[in-house]
Amino acid sequence: MKNSFSHPDDFIAFIHSIFSLRNSNKNHWLKKGVLTTTSTIGIPSARMVVVRGVNEKIHLEIHTDARSNKVLDLQANPNAEILFYDPLTEIQLKCFGVVKIFRSGPLADAAWEKVPEFSKKQYTTLLAPGTVIDNTAVVEYKSQRHFCIITLETQGIEYLKLGDPHQRIRWSLKDDEGILENLVP
Repeated sequence: MKNSFSHPDDFIAFIHSIFSLRNSNKNHWLKKGVLTTTSTIGIPSARMVVVRGVNEKIHLEIHTDARSNKVLDLQANPNAEILFYDPLTEIQLKCFGVVKIFRSGPLADAAWEKVPEFSKKQYTTLLAPGTVIDNTAVVEYKSQRHFCIITLETQGIEYLKLGDPHQRIRWSLKDDEGILENLVP
């Protein structure tokens, strides 16, 4: 099976081009993905996340409550992946790597300033996300923020294009060098 990428840099240029399209389309398929972590008891844990930003190294930025289960999972095991799927083009894209968590400092403070006021409230609940409450309980808020940034430092990307024939490619970093491999779909 022949692919249209003759060099790892060609593949990365393609990935940059599709991620750049998300900036002008609020419903772009690369804005939301499924973040998968390993829970603290060793089982997979997946949830939808909004990807807030992507840089030139394809590091993906997510905002969350610092008390969430995903943060606890990632503190115990920083390996994660984010899966995207576009039903129109039938492209599946999986970015995997290691995360860094930023609770404070210039990066977190700058991101916090950009969060709309109505959204900031979601990072100030009295109880942590996922805490069991009575069905009549009212969620309470406080002034302390529990905002943090999770950055997935992408170390590999798997691309699957459904069609006739299907095409599957994996790009990964090995010794700071991009490696491109064709895979059986």
